[in-house]
Amino acid sequence: MRYLASDRTLDELPDRVYVALGRRGMEPLLLKECTYECDGKELTLIEPPEKQKIPNEGNLEIEEDWLVECTKCNRQFTIRCKIHYFEGERLDTQVNLIDDDGKDLGWLGSY
Repeated sequence: MRYLASDRTLDELPDRVYVALGRRGMEPLLLKECTYECDGKELTLIEPPEKQKIPNEGNLEIEEDWLVECTKCNRQFTIRCKIHYFEGERLDTQVNLIDDDGKDLGWLGSY
C-alpha cells in the first residue's frame, strides 16, 4: 500500500522526546526545533517517509527519515526514527538527528 506525501505531517511526531537520567528520572527535549545554532522553532516538512504496513507477528525494527527545513535559517536536516515493534505493537522509538551533510549527530532521545 502506498500513500501520498501529503498524507503525512509533522503532527505524527511528538513535540518532545525523553532522555533517561538514570535514577533521577527522564529529561524532556524538544524534537521540533532546529538542530543548528539558530534554535528555530518552526520546521517545514520537505520529504516524509512512506507509511509501512506492520505485520502482526514477530519482532521488527524500521527506520523512518523525516527530511525537514528550518524556516529561520533555511537549513535542512533529517529526523531519523528507529521504531521497534513486537507482535504488531510499537514498543519504543529512538530518535537520531542527521545534519545536511549526512553526518549522524547522535541519539536525541526516545518516545
